Amino acid sequence: MSFNSEIYKRKIFKTISKYKLVEKGDKIFVGLSGGKDSGSAFFLLNEYVKKNKIDCEILAFFIKLGDFISEDVVNIVKKQADICGIELKIYNVYNFGIDYKKIAKLKRPICSSCGTIKRYLMNKIPREEGATKLCTGHHGDDFIVFFIKNMIGKNIDWISKFTPLLEGKGKQLSRIRPLFFVGGDDNKNFCESINFPYIKEDICPHKFLKQKINKRREKWYETIKQISEWQPNFREYFLEGVIEIAKSLSVNVDKISYCEICGEPTNTNICGFCKLLKLQS
Repeated sequence: MSFNSEIYKRKIFKTISKYKLVEKGDKIFVGLSGGKDSGSAFFLLNEYVKKNKIDCEILAFFIKLGDFISEDVVNIVKKQADICGIELKIYNVYNFGIDYKKIAKLKRPICSSCGTIKRYLMNKIPREEGATKLCTGHHGDDFIVFFIKNMIGKNIDWISKFTPLLEGKGKQLSRIRPLFFVGGDDNKNFCESINFPYIKEDICPHKFLKQKINKRREKWYETIKQISEWQPNFREYFLEGVIEIAKSLSVNVDKISYCEICGEPTNTNICGFCKLLKLQS
């Protein structure tokens, strides 16, 4: 099936409108990586706000995971922000006590460590800068994979987070996902259709730190792509079901608690970020 950028845009604009991802007075921080997904979310969120003349503020930020991250990546992020005419803020994990080279040597999978670090900083940094919402480039295929893997792992409560708008609580920022009903290939095709720059090679820390990559992750995404080819509207129907399940589970989610060390949101006494800081020392 050929890609139609107008249909793609309408789908994302419908998601933003239907789930009220943007409202008057919002200060939205968009987390950029230099990739196609966050780039697409950034560009179209900005376009939606302009088109509908919404009185809100959008800022972009990039978390540099270490000096091993190429300047090519940083330059692409800067170009993305320049094209959209949006202020960009760059932060380095070293300034928050993280040394990725030490993290990579820990026995725990680096994907787990990386996720912990980014979730922590992508909530803490925007909130302390006065943000009301965090926008990420997570797309429909991501949430289908998240759903299936959490079902397999019996982490049922986590499914309550799989919605286009995840309302914030306390120090936990609200999160918006404009790309909830589109796939990764759609984002790639959109960027290329408008010549929007993005890093085409793998920008995961695995590459730079020479860590073993889990090939099963890509198989999940390939399977979703294959199903979508023979089952019309598979992604949309599946995700609408996920949203309904998430709604039913959200009433059972425990109240948020805070880390005894740093005071950030966590569901344990000590948050995962502080545990990593201790392990790497």
